[in-house]
Amino acid sequence: MSRTLLGGRRAAGRVKRRLFLTPEQAAWRKLATKGSTTPRYTPGVIDVMGFQLHYVDLLTIAPQWKDTFVDELHAFETRTPSPRILDCGANVGVVTLYLKRQYPAARSTAFEADPTIAASLFQNIEANTLSQVDVIAAAVWDATCETTFVAEGADSGGVASDYRGSASRRITVPTVRLRDLLAAEDHVDLLKLDIEGAEHRVLADCEPDLGCVKAIAVELHDFDIEHRKTPATLELLSRAGFLYAHGGTVSVPAIEAGVGAGQPFASPATRWVERVYAWRQ
Repeated sequence: MSRTLLGGRRAAGRVKRRLFLTPEQAAWRKLATKGSTTPRYTPGVIDVMGFQLHYVDLLTIAPQWKDTFVDELHAFETRTPSPRILDCGANVGVVTLYLKRQYPAARSTAFEADPTIAASLFQNIEANTLSQVDVIAAAVWDATCETTFVAEGADSGGVASDYRGSASRRITVPTVRLRDLLAAEDHVDLLKLDIEGAEHRVLADCEPDLGCVKAIAVELHDFDIEHRKTPATLELLSRAGFLYAHGGTVSVPAIEAGVGAGQPFASPATRWVERVYAWRQ
């Protein structure tokens, strides 16, 4: 095939993808367009692809939708039609909706620490009549107690001890010890962790009880240039019997004022979020 013909076919493919969007792509475009003109941190509801989607910050919903419904970063395969799923850091439930569409009979528990966001999560479960989905408004942690939580108001809040963002609003929230929950389960088909830096501490606490977990999808936040946590967490997954794969890295902009400020390279990222998928053979 000539280079001219091959180039023409590729160009035609690009035009076709732009003109004939999938329902998931069209929904993402709708969310991104409306989100760009909606004031930040303004609660509301929008109809997308047959879902009533309640939100607290529309601008951050569009990338969540793209990651989940367009790029399918949370797709996973299991032989059981009713997998047990623990969705830790569920936000308003975009991933929860996706996984219930993939496995309608799934038994899911969705955890969200920010009480305002947890209320929208509960609304999305109710409005879309999702069965066998429980919502727990608490932070996933290494103890059952209370802790200080930085409520950023969208998708970047976190437990104060692990938070590295610029938000300042602090609230007290209940916590649940994930290890205790795992110990009470016969099996967990998917453990999804998006808990903004607390995942290292939580997984370390859970290591003795990870035997019931078949697959893990986790975002590893590595923000401390002097004390990198990702290597130890990956070693933990290996010790627990998992294989793992790199699913992509997102750099987090930061201006270092202390250690690392004098590095000699032009534009290295000192902070990043790495998506990791782990599973058993």
